[in-house]
Amino acid sequence: MGRSDAHGPAALRAEDGLDLVEVFSWWTAPGEAEALQALVDVHQERYPNARVFNAAAASGETARQTLDFRLTHGQPPDLFQGNAHVMMDFLASNPGSLVPLDDLFKELGLHDAVFEEIIEGVRIDDVIVTMPVNRHRENVLFYNADLLAVRGLSPPKNVDELLTVCEALRADGITPIVTSHEGWILRIMFNSIAMGSMGARPFAEYHLGIRPADDPAMREAIDLFAYILQHYTNPDAGEPGFGWTTAAQALHNGDAAMFFHGDWARGYLAELGWIPDIDFGEIGAPGASDMFWYAIDYFAIPVGAANEQGARNFLATVASVNGQLAFNQRKGSSVIRMDIPRDMLDPAGRAAIDALRAANVTMRVRGQQSWDDAFAQFARDRDRKALLDAYVTHPASQLD
Repeated sequence: MGRSDAHGPAALRAEDGLDLVEVFSWWTAPGEAEALQALVDVHQERYPNARVFNAAAASGETARQTLDFRLTHGQPPDLFQGNAHVMMDFLASNPGSLVPLDDLFKELGLHDAVFEEIIEGVRIDDVIVTMPVNRHRENVLFYNADLLAVRGLSPPKNVDELLTVCEALRADGITPIVTSHEGWILRIMFNSIAMGSMGARPFAEYHLGIRPADDPAMREAIDLFAYILQHYTNPDAGEPGFGWTTAAQALHNGDAAMFFHGDWARGYLAELGWIPDIDFGEIGAPGASDMFWYAIDYFAIPVGAANEQGARNFLATVASVNGQLAFNQRKGSSVIRMDIPRDMLDPAGRAAIDALRAANVTMRVRGQQSWDDAFAQFARDRDRKALLDAYVTHPASQLD
């Protein structure tokens, strides 16, 4: 999928009869890369002359900056990856930059096949502007099954149990929770702790603007987060290059017992050779397991794409039953289609659908760059007022 410059888009487009689609995706970590390749394989079965080139495969941490440069300098790829919870911010900065997809949804019959809340997540001003790829649950606690079991510890069901388990692990010389000081990773961890502290419904009400931005419960959640970050997390979380995959690796190696993250970490752990429910387990956020807090990944076609039809063909593969199964079973996410028979899903896919249906509160992730920046700063200075001020100054209600 990824190629050197000598075999890049220009060279590939020159090959007779080749339908090249240039995709910009930072899914390059184990689990992610295999999921994207599985999707590409399905696409090339459907379109034998198609070739998919991931222009971001070698970009690493600069992928997003490279994409921004290309989009603002009239050099768009045919497709690029994004997250629905920041789509509004993207379009505010880049109005009219995405090709509408309402006609493609109608052509593929997706209004009757895709969960309505997923469609709403990629619709802006009554126009569908991106193709959803998956649904990722972000309020997940992963745990090393052996580290807990040999100490007679059970996965925590609420915040009090979480603190008890953390204290027992620390007393035994084990890092209770592994994390990274990257802002978006800390935001994911904080959300799980906050919803467990506040309760699922108050947490949702806070993000809907029903509760004030400086709600006392939010202040208490920040205090709890600060305590956990100070006493129960790994001291190397702020080292350069320590990201979510490093954290997942630490969990796998037994260097830490628990990890708050999105369910895509499951795909990574599986690629490391771990077996779900044997080597590792995952539960909803302690104290808020009845909440399904989810993100939507998407692909979008930028205006000016060199191969818009090829991009549309790829999006048709993304939305297809086979494309959904191939991708999500490797990625750790759940499918966007509600018409896929249960027996076609893998155990993790069935568990995700069951958790979604059992949830008392289901809500799309809210996130802003200003919050992520504030969390990264908080990791350095532990300024609780400044972290709260980031939510007060940029309230979640403005995302509606």
